[in-house]
Amino acid sequence: MAYEFKLPDLGEGISTGEIKKWHVKKGDPIEEDDTLVEVETDKAVVELPAPVSGTVQDIKFSEGDMVNVGSVIAVIGEKAPAEKEKAATEPEKEVKKEEKKPEEKKKPEAAPPSPPKAEAKMPVLATPATRMLAKELKVDLETVEGTGPGGRITDGDVKKAAGKAPEKPPEAAPTEKEKIPPPAPAITPAKAPEKPPEKAEAVPKAVPPEKEKPPFKPEVAEKEERTPLRGIRRTISEHMMKTFMNRAQVTLMDDADVTELYHIRNYVNSVIEGDVKVSYLAYTIKAVVAALRAYPMLNASIDDEKNEIVIKHYYNIGIAVETPRGLIVPVIKDADKKSMIEISKEIKELAETGRAGSIRVDQMKGGTFTIANIGSYGGLFSTPVINYPESAILEMQQIRDTPRVVNDEICIRKVMNLSLTIDHRIVDGADGQLFLNSIKRFLEDPQLLFVGMI
Repeated sequence: MAYEFKLPDLGEGISTGEIKKWHVKKGDPIEEDDTLVEVETDKAVVELPAPVSGTVQDIKFSEGDMVNVGSVIAVIGEKAPAEKEKAATEPEKEVKKEEKKPEEKKKPEAAPPSPPKAEAKMPVLATPATRMLAKELKVDLETVEGTGPGGRITDGDVKKAAGKAPEKPPEAAPTEKEKIPPPAPAITPAKAPEKPPEKAEAVPKAVPPEKEKPPFKPEVAEKEERTPLRGIRRTISEHMMKTFMNRAQVTLMDDADVTELYHIRNYVNSVIEGDVKVSYLAYTIKAVVAALRAYPMLNASIDDEKNEIVIKHYYNIGIAVETPRGLIVPVIKDADKKSMIEISKEIKELAETGRAGSIRVDQMKGGTFTIANIGSYGGLFSTPVINYPESAILEMQQIRDTPRVVNDEICIRKVMNLSLTIDHRIVDGADGQLFLNSIKRFLEDPQLLFVGMI
């Protein structure tokens, strides 16, 4: 009996997923727990294993399709039927071998045009986006053979057809027209020289428009490209809009002299054994936790439905990580209970799994405050956007050698700019600046982080 594999509940309120990659195709055998398909949610890419062993009888969706939780995405049949099918195909092969001789008489290969006509109904299996693409490229879907599951016509099929279409007219035009000029000189000695010139003139007039059209299409395609807003990029878009529509954002800017932190970090890393070294981000996380204890409203959020302020007495710090798929914010939970080495190790692991696309959904949930470190990209200041539904976000900038006045003398110091965005509905500007001052204090005098001050 065939098993209908439905897109399972991926947790955390996720209702849809995008088919990222199929690891099997129709007719392939598969064992239980083998990876069947990769599905991208608005948080991560999840590998879904096959729940049973058997043969893939059908694949319901193509790569790139959006699927609702609970929808059947594949049908897996039993192994026995698959073996029977193989046995049935073997005699067919033998029959084909015997019929090779009569095939030589097959000059009526004019039959192939009929199958495409029969397949003219296949456009029904093209997505709206593919149909729009076909219209833009002026491709008749009835002439396109689908290579997707169940004969579905993909964007690639349409582009391939569009690429072939322009090539044929120019090739056919010159060959026929090149054949026309030779008769012209032969006719020149004849009494009617006027007729050949008329034909010769008519031919070149038809050539220019045909030659101009093909290069024009690729130029348009190169200048503009459309891709669906899906996966993480769609989530980022939705969260940004939620923040701007539901938050009164104000950004405060300051800088911190981290010269002492620079030297202490170098010393600590020189004596630490192992591959993991303490990062500036780890120090900043501990400084933020210390400041949040003094200013709890920056560790709070507003429940917009109930009109309540939710003050959180736990410290889950999100760290913004840039990946090939877009920005993600994995969370270091209970940061107040972890050492700097433990935090540094977790930062490294989360960043690696995030960039590899294998991070779990639960690793990006439950944050109370977010830190973004864009120092490696340069820049002086920025206006970071709050990670909904939190009430604040801190952005670290590049550490620069900057002239400063210390003890009435000008000297070069290590200075890091900081940008803090707050939700002005629950955090006053003064409290926001005091919170930023507190972070500065711990970063400028990092020894406080080692003497039980946090």
